[in-house]
Amino acid sequence: MRPTPTLFKQNIGWHFRKLWHIKGNRKVLDIGSEKILKKQGIATEDPNEFIKDFVVTKPERVEIVGIRGPRKTTIDNWHERPLLTYGHANVLLQGLTQAKVLTNTVEVVQGLPENYSIEDISRQVNKRLKDVILASCVLDAEQKLLPHIKDRNRPAYVFPRAYGITQQRVFKLLISRLLHLIETTSTPELVRQRHLADNLLFSYPFERNGDLIQFQQLGDLVMLAEKPLAPITRQSLNEFQLPDLFPVSPTVTLQPTNKYVLRNVYPVNKTSRKYHPHTLFINYNKETVKNLFEEEVTQEQICGRTLLKAFTAAAAYAKEQFGDEVKDLPTPVTLQAIQTDGSEFYFGVLQLNTLDLSSTETRNIWYQSPVLRLFEKCAYELGRPVLHDYNRAVVNHILAFYKRN
Repeated sequence: MRPTPTLFKQNIGWHFRKLWHIKGNRKVLDIGSEKILKKQGIATEDPNEFIKDFVVTKPERVEIVGIRGPRKTTIDNWHERPLLTYGHANVLLQGLTQAKVLTNTVEVVQGLPENYSIEDISRQVNKRLKDVILASCVLDAEQKLLPHIKDRNRPAYVFPRAYGITQQRVFKLLISRLLHLIETTSTPELVRQRHLADNLLFSYPFERNGDLIQFQQLGDLVMLAEKPLAPITRQSLNEFQLPDLFPVSPTVTLQPTNKYVLRNVYPVNKTSRKYHPHTLFINYNKETVKNLFEEEVTQEQICGRTLLKAFTAAAAYAKEQFGDEVKDLPTPVTLQAIQTDGSEFYFGVLQLNTLDLSSTETRNIWYQSPVLRLFEKCAYELGRPVLHDYNRAVVNHILAFYKRN
């Protein structure tokens, strides 16, 4: 290897430690001084005997009573009882099945409720929607360094870094522009009843089977309304049973912590005219939302994440609305949720009937539609922006959610 200025550099700290190591183990050489002194009648002494009273051969162990207790209590918000948490970027091991058990929720029918009418949009609006998708996913002026490109078949290959629109910006641009276009087709009275807020934090603590749990979720975009959504059904749920997770615990993959603050947070002031939650828009970013065991996130886990986010927002609202001691709600709380990564859309509707998660008489209800793709490809091809396999059914579902009262 050719020497370079970097290789010629020396670390003075390394030299000092090396010299200390060598000098610290040097042996005492016998140079015959003791024999010469004895011939001259001069008495000598063993140096080990001279310094033995000053050297401690065995360190004395000192026990300090209560050293661990005070150290823990000095930490802010430290508790002996652990708290199981579910954060914004978590997914459950068993996905939707585990989320149903945690939230005491059953799925009555497959798909959305029957009273949801899916209307088709006009041809003119449909043409404008394609322009909105291209403008949000391809034509925006943002140019930032995108995440690393990975190929499972070639894990060691390093792809060139690309610049473009970040996934977070694509999500907010796409949803806000789709809603704006939907508002142009709605009545002014309906539009005045809606308000779109972003980055709202919801928190809901509770106990379940002796475990202390707290869900803290971020609402990327939250649609608020002047009036709460009407209940979907009054159907009796006694014949429906929760899924069986045995031998897996319902709290598996929830993260334990001893440093926490228990608080119920619904981030909208009661004095606000548009106070009630209507629809929760959830961003699914593959770079931040990951499995605890470093496996790929499945569609089942994405659906479970949608349910837990909707439950957290609905439960925090119900506790703020009806009080801390409420169990069976006097009026069910209905909340819609839409999760997307920009192309795949997951639609769900939650009817919260109870906060007693161990109840067998009253359960919560969840409706989940099949996964819908807005498009197969939206990118540049030969220098031109293209949109392949656009699916207008996605916008029809968003329109139905928007008009729901």
